[in-house]
Amino acid sequence: MNFYFPAARLFAVFALAILLYGFIIPSVGFHGTLERIQDDKVEDIPSYVYPLWNFYQKGRYFGVNSPKEAKHNLKKMIEFSEEIGVASMPVWNFSLEAPNYPKEAFPKGLPVYIHFDGLSGEVHEMNTINHYVGMPSMQSGGPYERALAPYALILLALFFVLFIFYNNKWINRLMFIPMALPFIFIGFYAYWLHWFGHNLYRGAITIDPFMPVLLGDGKVAQFTTHAYPVIGFWVLVAISIFSFIAWWLKKRALKEQPINKATPVHHILMLFFLLIAVAGIAYLVKTDKEVNKLEKLAKLSYAPKVETPTKTEILESSEIDKQEMLKERDEQRKEQELKIKALEDRAGSIGKFKVTKLYKSNCAPCHGASGEGNFGAKLIGLSEEYLLKKLLAYKTNEDAIHIEIVESLSEEDMKQLTEEISQFKDQ
Repeated sequence: MNFYFPAARLFAVFALAILLYGFIIPSVGFHGTLERIQDDKVEDIPSYVYPLWNFYQKGRYFGVNSPKEAKHNLKKMIEFSEEIGVASMPVWNFSLEAPNYPKEAFPKGLPVYIHFDGLSGEVHEMNTINHYVGMPSMQSGGPYERALAPYALILLALFFVLFIFYNNKWINRLMFIPMALPFIFIGFYAYWLHWFGHNLYRGAITIDPFMPVLLGDGKVAQFTTHAYPVIGFWVLVAISIFSFIAWWLKKRALKEQPINKATPVHHILMLFFLLIAVAGIAYLVKTDKEVNKLEKLAKLSYAPKVETPTKTEILESSEIDKQEMLKERDEQRKEQELKIKALEDRAGSIGKFKVTKLYKSNCAPCHGASGEGNFGAKLIGLSEEYLLKKLLAYKTNEDAIHIEIVESLSEEDMKQLTEEISQFKDQ
């Protein structure tokens, strides 16, 4: 056997090892954990998940309000009800800066990290901003892609094993898939960015459909946005390069030497790894059934449509209607600018609010730092009974402007909120 065959296998092993470490092991091991936490079934979390998550959180971002003793400790994070992200390597970072998130309190802005199988970072806070500008929650994007990612990663590992054990031209072509991984991710990510920017509902402010920035810096309303690749993306690039080298070396080897039949040892080893892959997929299926994954995915299919008039609708209207519409929209924009300025002046630093984290994350952006009202109605003077009734009605009727907030609140959270708000006084 010439030099090219072992060299090709060596590069494929490198790529497979990186894939296992960065994505497959944390994705499969942590699978279903967030759903169990959300459903208050912490006792169902397997014991190995805790050290696994703790290990993969080294160097990761934690919220500015996360207690020091809870960082890198999943049990403490659950105990303190802190925001918990998935364990796999983050691939892309989307961050936001705004006057009410000052650098002193948020040195990295408001970051959210995109993973193959989920999200991490300030997801809840970002959902509050999305609610404010009329965008769906972060979890609404790519729900099926995230759910299927662990399955796809296991199959990809199986392709690498086939490539390593067998010298076959058709199997050799399977390496095109890991070669394309960075581009596959960017393609899906760009699609969902477009979906977010073109599936708006009427939030606290009205913005036209737009394409959020994929790479670089952008602007949405008064918010400055940044989007850049992080370590997971560069790991995908490394996998892509190693896969290309392995493919090229094997192709060269197959030209210079006839294809040898696989030995019984190769078949036995392949069967061993196939059984591991089947066991991994069976574990994922079992976990998905236990956490009712399909039912949760169905709930994430909420996709409100754009309510602002499109260019086509404007062109189809009469000239007079068109001018009146444009004039009205200009007036709305001016009004929105004044409201935005009011928010900057009155909301202040989110770190200085004298209210609970529950209120400042869910209600303050629209209703003011202490219920005085900004874009949303004034809450001061409303009774606890009235407020609770309204919140429950929003959850039942799926009111467009409130559903992204109330769907994540339990009845206990609502009671805590309404009790707090009912005690607000004019200042």
